Amino acid sequence: MKLLHTADLHIGAELSYLDNLRESRKYEVLETFRNICALCKKENVEFCLIAGDLFDSNAAAAAFAEPVLRYMAEIPDTHFLYVAGNHDPLDSASPFKNFELPKNLTVFGENYETVEFPEFKVRAMGRSFSHSSMEFCEAPQMPQDNFINLFLLHADFGAKDSSYNPITTAFVENCGADYLALGHIHKRTAVEKLGGTYLSYPGCPEGQGFDETGEKGVYVGILNKDGCRLHFAPCCARLHITKKFDLSEVQNTDEAEKLILDNLLFEFGENYDRNLYKLLLLGSCETLADINVPELLSRLSGKLYFVKIKNRLKQKLDLDLLAKEISLKGLFVGRMLEKIKAADDGDKKKLIDALYLGLDAFDGEVSYDED
Repeated sequence: MKLLHTADLHIGAELSYLDNLRESRKYEVLETFRNICALCKKENVEFCLIAGDLFDSNAAAAAFAEPVLRYMAEIPDTHFLYVAGNHDPLDSASPFKNFELPKNLTVFGENYETVEFPEFKVRAMGRSFSHSSMEFCEAPQMPQDNFINLFLLHADFGAKDSSYNPITTAFVENCGADYLALGHIHKRTAVEKLGGTYLSYPGCPEGQGFDETGEKGVYVGILNKDGCRLHFAPCCARLHITKKFDLSEVQNTDEAEKLILDNLLFEFGENYDRNLYKLLLLGSCETLADINVPELLSRLSGKLYFVKIKNRLKQKLDLDLLAKEISLKGLFVGRMLEKIKAADDGDKKKLIDALYLGLDAFDGEVSYDED
């Protein structure tokens, strides 16, 4: 059988960090689901497995819920199987209980349910969230016969204390499924096998922020009783990218802009301007006025879909002069310079970084750097 596995689209998410772009970006995520449906048609996918959080909440507007259901109905040869996640639980407010569902969509309830498709010799089991959290519950073992067994769960695999349906290796090994389609974790995992069961997280098809960088997509391929051959298919409209730039050799704002844009073009190709970027500016310059960071941001914002800048540029310092200061800072710099001179090449860079971090601390500028 041919299947496609996806999860965690979070259609309708607010994405407030995008400011005036957030509304249009919502519809791009909706369009990504449409593209997933188009991929199902192109690849002759018989079963599309959606493992939760299709919508970001049960407050999904009709402008999002109705097109999603329509896109499914437009490809009747694909059977859509869905388990609700913690963001769109199957309660009275659920879009899956308040809109007319297409005939080729199966939504599993809050208890384990099994549906059979005899014409394909396929059996599917799933369990939906009915609230924003869900406790672990042992599953009935699926029958072992000539049917292909599919199992869908929005779950936290390997996290014992999770409030989001924690499941264990033993649970997977004993479930009797040929393939376990997981959702909830936004980072893609490899397709692996535990006992007789293949399983994976496909990750989110669209990044929701700069903690979800890189290519995003779905798994698609062949599953039978003899094996599982799924491949990753990219489908995201835009990438979230975090990049560091050392501007120590840059003389002014013009050169800084050129260095950044040339690098992005080289690394991400001619469509580099479609992506979302977080740029970390590093290095030191003679005076901080040499590179006008607000002006640089304005210029880049006119050429890139979205960009934010974290400015870590420092003014070049005369460390020998600082070491002569009769102060705690001077004493610190003097001691660190002694250590740097005595260190081997492997430790020098760490000590230099520590020196500048210490100087930032004296100026009250040290903050957690998520990069």
